[in-house]
Amino acid sequence: MRERVKGWLTELLLTHSPSGLEREIDEVIRRELGGLGCPFEEDGAGNLVVRIAGRDADARPLLITAHKDELGLMVRRIDEAGRIWLEAMGGCRPAKYGEGPFDIMTRTGVVPGVLCVGSTHSSALSSRVQASKDGTGNWDLLYIDCGCDREALHERGVRVGDRAVIGRHRKAPLFLDDGIVCGYGLDDKAGVAVLLELIHHWQSEPPARPLCLGFTTNEEPGCSGGVYLCRSLDIEEFLAVEIAPLAEEYDVAFDDRPVVLFKDGVQPYDAQLSWRLVDAIASLGMEPQRQLVRSFGSEPSAAAKIGVAARAACIGFPTRNTHGYEMTRLGALEQTVRAVAAFVELP
Repeated sequence: MRERVKGWLTELLLTHSPSGLEREIDEVIRRELGGLGCPFEEDGAGNLVVRIAGRDADARPLLITAHKDELGLMVRRIDEAGRIWLEAMGGCRPAKYGEGPFDIMTRTGVVPGVLCVGSTHSSALSSRVQASKDGTGNWDLLYIDCGCDREALHERGVRVGDRAVIGRHRKAPLFLDDGIVCGYGLDDKAGVAVLLELIHHWQSEPPARPLCLGFTTNEEPGCSGGVYLCRSLDIEEFLAVEIAPLAEEYDVAFDDRPVVLFKDGVQPYDAQLSWRLVDAIASLGMEPQRQLVRSFGSEPSAAAKIGVAARAACIGFPTRNTHGYEMTRLGALEQTVRAVAAFVELP
């Protein structure tokens, strides 16, 4: 399992998949599903959906998702000098990136550039740079420089509304010796790898109940892809595979044990489903980790809040530096695969 997961992560993390423009990661997922001999559908929102028949054909299907979009920015304005000013999509923060390569995704291709603040050899006379030096920086203070003026950028296809993401050569994962994977976009491309591994598992061992597995779109700006999928499939039970953030306020350890989320910033998760997740993890001989997160939301909780899912649950793998250069354990991804497989088998 580990080598498959590492292989998927190595390729998935290199893709550009800002919310709503996920064609690169879609190509990888389609190819991998084809290699697994697994039919899939694409709905009107851009979700990729796999249906797996269960041993009990009369049971209601369970929806399990991992979102395929990553955090990104949008081009807000291009000034005459060619500086590209930005608007955030989702909860990305400038401090998580720093100056360095960024790629603009245009209608016709990728245009490389550099995310810039400006020279720190400056005083209060350079008020924009000074604000960043004082620690009050936000996206209004940063811009992307592609080395040319506005006219040249227009010739290269750069327009207001285009997406921008961390430069590709900064996206290759780093594997540390003790089984830790590091990189941008583990939220939630590591979840995509978990879903691919689960599909591999269920190809040889059909699950107890019917399943719909969704590689969902547009999660970061507001969970719209997963909510649309849940509504269109008429789903009652909805489970997401997600990151579980590490911070001082949470009693969550950076180890291989999956985390059951009982509440997030949207609403509480269903108690019965959450308890079943706890039981599934315990059945693997592990003490489940539990978490309540204020600054977090998921597709199931968003769907449950507006009444298109009856019951919502979320399982996560412990992750450091969320929404930045993230770190998680390969063992945690493997145990999340095993826990979800066990969860599906519980009555």
